Amino acid sequence: MPDWTWEGLIVPAADGSYEAAMPVPLRRKRGFWVVHQPLFCQFLSIFTAHPSPELFDAFTQALLKQYRYGSVVNLQILNSPPPFPTRRGYGLPTAPFFLSSILNTHLLDLSKPYEILYRGFSPDTRRHLRQAAVAGWLVQESTDPRPLLALFRQHHASRIPGGVGDWAYALFEGLFLELSARGVACLRYAVLNSEIEAGAVFVRSDNRLIYLFNAATETGRRQHARTLLINQVIEEQAGRVGVVVDFESPEVESIVRFYRGFGAQAVPYYSLRWNRFPKLVRWLWTLPEPW
Repeated sequence: MPDWTWEGLIVPAADGSYEAAMPVPLRRKRGFWVVHQPLFCQFLSIFTAHPSPELFDAFTQALLKQYRYGSVVNLQILNSPPPFPTRRGYGLPTAPFFLSSILNTHLLDLSKPYEILYRGFSPDTRRHLRQAAVAGWLVQESTDPRPLLALFRQHHASRIPGGVGDWAYALFEGLFLELSARGVACLRYAVLNSEIEAGAVFVRSDNRLIYLFNAATETGRRQHARTLLINQVIEEQAGRVGVVVDFESPEVESIVRFYRGFGAQAVPYYSLRWNRFPKLVRWLWTLPEPW
């Protein structure tokens, strides 16, 4: 497993606590500790009771000053959208050593009753739910992530550029078991003819239900098992004011279309990359490992 550690940036308070804090994950690459978004961690965030564009700017500047290299950092302020989605610059450095882009996750507000939420589903999503309802699915809740990881390894991993290391499966299993022990994770399997054909993990974080991980066989995809699993959670949680489902959607049109089918709306966040290493180190970084 790669070397990981965490540091943090804070704004101290007069009483010795802090007014704002930003966790910073570091991964060792080629002998250097660099800022790197961990797997299964969608966002880094600034935790504060008083978010503002000025605070966002101050933390971003401190992050770039303190750390020379950022492999990828997805940054969002909790309870507030990014404060400068249309303003280039905003005190941030410019290329070539700094790059920023605006990406989107997709959120579904669960404040309304399920009947209203259902009317917001796309015709395709409603049709797929009807098909799933007659397929004979059995939904089972579980605390064992190994079947889910086996599904992913067999049916999804080969499509990921560079493959998936064994350490990533071990990381997810440990993460899930810890989240489950804390009572914030829900794992459900869709079973057909006594075979697990799909699974999904939801994690509760404050007012968010995060669709953290999923996998399905070809049968699970054709029979819309994941649509069924997502809908079941929406139906159970509907009417909770302020609660949202966060689909953690990648920038893939087919996946975005699937989540929008539930009525989810795009919400922007910033993806940051930078490299302030000296020119020689930047050149060495382009060479194949090891060097």
